[in-house]
Formats: sequence, C-alpha cells, structure tokens
Amino acid sequence: MIGNRIKQLRLAASMTQEQLANSLGVSAQAVSKWESGVNMPDILLLPELSVIFGVSIDELFSMTDEKRMDRIDNMIWNTRFLSEEEFRRQERYLSACRERAETADRATLLLAMLYNKRANEYREKAKPLAREALARNPGVKDAHNAVFDAENGAYQDWNCINHRETIDFYKGVVEAHPEDLRNYFWLLDLLIADCRTAEARQYAERMRAVYHSYHYEMFMGHICRAEGDLNGAMEWWNRMLKLYPDKEQVLHELGSIHAKLGRYDEAVEYYRRAMPLRAHPRFTDCEDAISQICMIKGDIAGAIEMQRAMREIVVQDWTTEGESVDSIDREILRLEEML
Repeated sequence: MIGNRIKQLRLAASMTQEQLANSLGVSAQAVSKWESGVNMPDILLLPELSVIFGVSIDELFSMTDEKRMDRIDNMIWNTRFLSEEEFRRQERYLSACRERAETADRATLLLAMLYNKRANEYREKAKPLAREALARNPGVKDAHNAVFDAENGAYQDWNCINHRETIDFYKGVVEAHPEDLRNYFWLLDLLIADCRTAEARQYAERMRAVYHSYHYEMFMGHICRAEGDLNGAMEWWNRMLKLYPDKEQVLHELGSIHAKLGRYDEAVEYYRRAMPLRAHPRFTDCEDAISQICMIKGDIAGAIEMQRAMREIVVQDWTTEGESVDSIDREILRLEEML
C-alpha cells in the first residue's frame, strides 16, 4: 500500500508528517490520512514525492524492504563511486531499517558494507593525489604515509600493524559460536599474521575437533612458516595436496602459498589446475592472480589475456554491466597503453 510506503520513506528521511506536508503544500492531516490508508495522494503529487524521497515513482508503490536491500547490495558491488546524495539516502534508509526487528540484521550488515565502500572510494580518490604529492615532495615523510595509507602499504612498525583488538574480538566470537567453522578461519589468519603461533596451534586443534577439512593442514603449514620452519610448512602443505588432490580450493590455496613465496611459476601451475574445477558461478581469483604475476614478471600481454578471461567469466556468470565489468575494462585499457 502506498500509504505504508510513504511512511517508511518519510521515517527513513527523518521527516515529520508536518515537514513532508509543508514540502508538498498540503496539510499534515492529509499526510496522516495517506499513511493510515484513509486517502491516496493526488497523482500529481507523485513526481514530487519521488523527488523528496529520492526514489522512482514505481518504488513508491512496489519496492519492498527486501528488494530495496537487494538493490543496495548490488549497488555496493557494482557502482564505482556513489554520489553524496545517493550515499546519504541509503544511509538514512538503512539506519531506519536497523530500528525494526524484521530488517535489523541485514540492514546492519549492509550499513557496515556501505561505510566500508565509502572508505574505499575515498582511498581510490586519494591514490593519484598521494602519488602526485610524493612526486612534488619526495623528501616529506607525510607524503610517503599518504601513499601507504591510500594503497595499503607494508608498514613494519609492530605497534601500528598488529591485530590485537580484532583478535580479542574474534576470540569472543569463537567462544560464543564454537561450532561455526568459519569463525576459526578469521581468527587463525589474524593470529598467524601476528606470529602468535602458540595460540594459533590451540585454535587449529579446536577447529579440527569441530570439523576436519583441508583447512587444518593448510593452517598448520602457515603456522610453521610463521615460526620460520619452511620445510615443516611444505610437509603440511604437501600432505594437504595428497589428501585432497582434486579439490579446487586446495589448488587455489597452493597457488597463493607459492605466490607469497615468490615461486611464481609453481603458483601459476596450481592456479591453472584449479580453474577447470570451479563450480558456477565462477570466481575470477585465479585469473586475477595470474594477471598480477604476469605484471610482476613484465609479461603485459599475458596480463591482458588473463584480464580478458576474467571479463568473459564475469559476463557469463555474473553480470554484463556495472563496476564488475568496468573495472576490468579500465585495467585492460591501462595495460594495452603499456604495450
């Protein structure tokens, strides 16, 4: 019913009935009657309502919360930069949805994703400016910091890069949900990144007690590597491959492991072995990784080939338009200009 929809949009915009009435040149009583279903707004007011709420006229009639949140989800993934108006409109809507029990869970997640997208947008805008600032001021520390902050540079200061707070948070998540295997993954990644290997071993064993998959051998290898025992790490990873020789995720993980070790030829071999084993809809991580390896090795033509393969997969399995395709097209154009 359009009255309910007007009420939802008004509350999402943090407007009173009187404020909406004043914007439309009608009485507050008229707005109240629309929202209670006693009357319908004049058809001539619909364009004005759509402008005030920033939605289409169709959305005034039929857009459910589920559909709108689906649209926001797609927008987060497929739009490169959101306008300030669009960002604020979705922020208000999701904030209002968090106040209702039936929509609070998804709205909370989407709002976090929206803010993260905004942060990434600003980092993307900061990159060329930071590089220009460094070119203008090569001896200025803050210029280097600006590049690192925009491009996720590899700081070495332990007090700046350790994950103590996030580790404590995920320990609490594991304690609250000890049967959820995925929680262990995130915690173990953090512990290993900080070389807290004694704790990592404890949680790896707890994870194994919940469910033994290839992840146990994978994480034990990462723990050994963090301890400086590369031979021990390779033993665990070889065991993982022996136990799961035809598992796509295992081959992809081995590709990543070898890439991190600078063993690029071996990495590419594992990525290529993983490709035909992927289920639909396919992800493009393998092609993306090989493309980056090609660029590191100076093989621009090879990188372009992989980018084109990525584009084909995205178009076939995901979408024919939006940022998922546009970002690949921009990268292909950039690489072609380097040839």
